[in-house]
Amino acid sequence: MLETIYIVRHGFRSNWVVSNDGTYNATIKSPTGIPSDPPLTSYGVDQARQLGVHLASLDIKPQQIYSSPYYRCLQTSAPIAKELGLGIEGVEGGIAEWFGTAPFDHPLPATPELLKTFFPNLNTDYQPIITPAVRGETMAQVHDRAAYALTRLVEYVDKTHPHVKAVVLVSHAATVIASGRALVGDPNMDVGAGTCSCSVYKRKDPNSSPVWVDVDGKEVLSVGTLDLNKAPVPVLPWRGRGILGGWTCETNGDCSFLSGGEERNWWFGGDEAWDFPIAKGTGVEKTLGTEMSGHRGPGGDEIVGKGESAKI
Repeated sequence: MLETIYIVRHGFRSNWVVSNDGTYNATIKSPTGIPSDPPLTSYGVDQARQLGVHLASLDIKPQQIYSSPYYRCLQTSAPIAKELGLGIEGVEGGIAEWFGTAPFDHPLPATPELLKTFFPNLNTDYQPIITPAVRGETMAQVHDRAAYALTRLVEYVDKTHPHVKAVVLVSHAATVIASGRALVGDPNMDVGAGTCSCSVYKRKDPNSSPVWVDVDGKEVLSVGTLDLNKAPVPVLPWRGRGILGGWTCETNGDCSFLSGGEERNWWFGGDEAWDFPIAKGTGVEKTLGTEMSGHRGPGGDEIVGKGESAKI
């Protein structure tokens, strides 16, 4: 029965920009050939190694690794897997990157089969719970996506791997924040999301059952967000209760094991903030996510964090 979830962000990565017509350009070519799928920098690789050493030193070690399907997350997962003596259990779209809503299709991540050519220890038999919408999501929708994905993932682990008590999820800043909030049931929780940060969540009641809702007549996630059966995904009632009986956050955004400490922490900065740089003058740069280096930045209207006013 799953009792502990470690949620970590990928290491320091290279950048890319997007124009208002949906054209992506990367500063460093991605191994997958997808401009929005950059690799880690050498510094980010070092961060990932330090994260792997940290996780391997814990009394309760992760027994499985689930990763976002983006290259930088797999590249972060690899040294974690090495230090723990594990493979990568699967790539999960439910913890994938968040793209703000747009009038164009965002690039899809690489397939598990292509990713396995770079990461041979990746299990391609795992079937992702969610395929995110190609035209993006609002801030509320990425939180609802995370809540559904984590509910289903915990249910999957409990059913198919009942011996597993701890897993690690390797994700992106926005999804790291949304996932933590969904687990504890607090849509305003200030979740640390520095590069290679590690948050720890403990299950309150391992015997709890999920609260499901029928899709018919109910609110569903962003159009195009699909589950395993290619059906619309319902919004679960996680606000104020968490998922599966609720979880407690025992460690929030820990970076103490990293030689550089906390770096490039990130906050939601608006209803459609994006975790990447927007080309100036494109018309989409007005709603950016806010990323700070080395410390939690001062409060301000452009930073939406603890006590935020945006509806989630």
